[in-house]
Formats: sequence, C-alpha cells, structure tokens
Amino acid sequence: MPRLFNRRHKGHAGPQRRRVANFASGETLFDSGHPPRQLYLLRSGGVRLSTDNAAIYDLLGPGSVFGEKSLLRSPRRADTAKALTSVEVTPFGRGELLASIEHDPGFALKLLKALALRMEGYQETIRDFVTVRAESRLARLLSRLAPGRPALGWVRLRYSPTNPELARMIGTTRWRVSHFMSKFQRLGWLRRNKGLWILREGLGEYLKRAA
Repeated sequence: MPRLFNRRHKGHAGPQRRRVANFASGETLFDSGHPPRQLYLLRSGGVRLSTDNAAIYDLLGPGSVFGEKSLLRSPRRADTAKALTSVEVTPFGRGELLASIEHDPGFALKLLKALALRMEGYQETIRDFVTVRAESRLARLLSRLAPGRPALGWVRLRYSPTNPELARMIGTTRWRVSHFMSKFQRLGWLRRNKGLWILREGLGEYLKRAA
C-alpha cells in the first residue's frame, strides 16, 4: 500500500496534530464482539483484516485506512483487525473525521485515495477467485506483498504469512499451498531466509506464462 499519509502532513486539522494510539504485536484492534467505533489511519506497523470465519482478506501497511464500518449506523458484520507488529494509528470518531475533512481538502483527497486503493485490491482479489487457478492466485498474492522497491532482484516480502494463513487468503488448503510453495522454490524465484523472498524477474516470468 502506498504511503499516502505521513507525519509531516500539513493540514489545518490534519492527523499529525491528533492523538495517536499504540497496539502491541498480536493485539486485536476490533472484532465481532467489539466492532470498530472509530476510523483508523495506520501510521506504522502492519494490520491483518479477517472475517468472522477466519478468512484473511487484507494485510495493511502504513498509509492505510481501515475501520470504515464505524461510519455505518448498523453494520451488518464486524470484521477483525489484528496487529501483525507493533502498531501506531491515528483514530477518528465520526465528528472528528468530518471536521478534518471540512478543514483540510488535501487530507480528504488522500483519505479517498487510500480507500479507493483498498477497493481496487478487493476487486482484483474477486476477479482472481473467479478467473485464476489457486496456484496463480498464490503467486499474485506474493507479488502484492512485495515492497515497491527495488524493481529488480531479490526482495523480502513486507509480511511472511504461514502456509495456513496463505491458504486462508487464497481459499485453498494448507497442503496445496505447501505444494505450490515448494514448486516456486524449485523454479528458483522463491526462497525462505528469515522471511519470504521473491526474485522479481522470476515471478514476473511465471505470471506472464500463467496468463
């Protein structure tokens, strides 16, 4: 996720002047029993979003906005947000958010862009579930977890999900994920070394052939 927000954001009522909240790794920010009451701007760290049946649908990085269901009067379903690392967020209640948007058009635009990027990612995921086989879905997911830079060579993924977590993200079994990951390592573009690493050129060629 691009860093749309940063600590030097200059706005009349921008988030850099607001309070921040900190969560330890493994801590739950909200879940079905404690639905979100605020919208969150993720300042640092990583957050995992999952459904009440444990399906993982997003891994968020700095600059992301989440908890938007707090803006609904009666959300039909509450998801779970869990800190993957130590996390710092700026929380916004409904009134606080409206005031920030009213006084800072730049902040409002970045907020909308952050939400639009998440929506675009979800549309890609839905398309993949409909049109792409599980092996390619896994490769696409690994590509999305890679950092923006460098553009070539070996890069370490921003997060290193376990095989069960990867299975919950692409809708298949842990056994199949293990099989696919072993295949990717044999192909020479995936390796495990204190985390997951991909060779961009190799992954790119694989995705090109798969298409």
